[in-house]
Amino acid sequence: MTEPQMRTLFSDELLAVGRALNPVQPQEVVTDIILRPAISSLGAVAGAVLLINAQRDRLNLITRQGYEQNAKTIWQDGPLDRHIPAIDAIERREPLFFEDSDELKRLYPQLEEETGAISPVASAVLPILIDGHALGVLVLDFREPHVFTPAEQQFLATLALQCAVALDRSLQHARVVEQQQAQLDILESISDAFYAVDKDWCFTYVNRRAEEFWKRKREDLIGKVYWEEFPQAVGSEPYQAHLRAAQEQQVVRLESLSPITGLWVNITINPTADGLSVYFADITERKALEERANEATRQLERRVLERTRDLQDLNAELRAYAIGISRDLTEPLRRVNAFVGLLESRLGGQVDERMGRMFTQVREEARRVGDRMDELRKLAALERRELREEPLDLIQLIVQVRSDLEPLLKGRKITWVLGTLPRVVGDALLLRQVFAELLAVALDATRHTPDARIEVDGEVKERRVVMWVRHNGNGLTPAQAERFFDLFQVPHAEFGAEERIGLANVRRIVARHGGQVWAKGDGESGACLRVALPDRLGDLSSL
Repeated sequence: MTEPQMRTLFSDELLAVGRALNPVQPQEVVTDIILRPAISSLGAVAGAVLLINAQRDRLNLITRQGYEQNAKTIWQDGPLDRHIPAIDAIERREPLFFEDSDELKRLYPQLEEETGAISPVASAVLPILIDGHALGVLVLDFREPHVFTPAEQQFLATLALQCAVALDRSLQHARVVEQQQAQLDILESISDAFYAVDKDWCFTYVNRRAEEFWKRKREDLIGKVYWEEFPQAVGSEPYQAHLRAAQEQQVVRLESLSPITGLWVNITINPTADGLSVYFADITERKALEERANEATRQLERRVLERTRDLQDLNAELRAYAIGISRDLTEPLRRVNAFVGLLESRLGGQVDERMGRMFTQVREEARRVGDRMDELRKLAALERRELREEPLDLIQLIVQVRSDLEPLLKGRKITWVLGTLPRVVGDALLLRQVFAELLAVALDATRHTPDARIEVDGEVKERRVVMWVRHNGNGLTPAQAERFFDLFQVPHAEFGAEERIGLANVRRIVARHGGQVWAKGDGESGACLRVALPDRLGDLSSL
């Protein structure tokens, strides 16, 4: 066969191979398509294709043709660190042609011993390369010595290139299929329902969870128009959300009743290059729990409003009652004092020492009643006064209060201990009343105590400012401490003083500041009166 005829034959063969490799084929099919024309066109007796594995550490025999079954050849699987023709061709990135066995044996004298096979009379070894990257080798064996013409060499080089391109396409396709399968496995394994539609609203994918939710088989939905398969969804909130996501090309999330099943769903609609990908999950149970919680909250709010209204009404009645008592008793007390004075003046010199003490006691009792009426008026006024809160320095406040109480200190020796008091947010006038009352109680309790000691200190703890007044005077029992700040409940015997409405005022003032008061005592010696207010300095500084 002349050289031109040979080139024409090779061209026809290459065109046939190209057509056969046009669709993506598995690598075994690709190598089989390549080997047939290579063997038949050059008159070879056999041939094989070996490819480098994924780890790129060995050659694997993929396809062989023309060899007897189970017959050994020099073209075998093995590591890439061997000195053999196939690996040399890969490393050199160029074909090797052995026109007779003498040349092959001269260059690779150990080959037959290592492989246990007889060398072919002539061989061709062509590296399969794509962009300089080696994929493997194409080998041909001949029964007779063979001179490889330029046309044959070019034909084999072209076949090797076609093989490389087809194998690369096959590899890329396999990777894409693998990635797609991995994605499908994920979509099938997730707990959310999922579906995808193209730009014509046709289903392209529906996962198993969506099948269960809709009670429709995916085979009946793929390729069908969403709104034709579920016409009840047209015009619904989810329908509008799908349109908005497609038009604005933005992710849309919503919670809505499903127009298909009537159940509550949480929907996430993601625009893609091909259409929309949609995830949704059944949240009916959560919605039911939320509704029950909301109803419980509404009922609680109603009860709180009712209790608040009742408390406001009760406070208004108490204020009116306190003001009424104070008003009604003021004039009788004035007349009592006037009658005592008139009686004392008329008796004149007849008033002996005993009668004088009685007149004094009557005046003192009238004064005490007047003091109680003043305290009742203060208690009523306290509820009406609006809080004027500001940051306060408690040390300055205590110093001022102690100065106000100087008349009670005459003739007494008291050790005062002032700690590092924290700052608070509150109404200065009202908190001054609080500490004035607490210090006055401590002074009363230590009236008959030698070496009297009164300690005032505080700390910030767990978002609260806790302050205390501790004394070493007459003690409180736990039962007395429990009702210490109740109206008319101060144990006067222990403090050398009468019941104090002012302590009830203390509790009301602190409560209006969002705090609380309590007393502690062991019944033996001393007591500790505590005030806790919210630590609001940080909140105020952030405004």
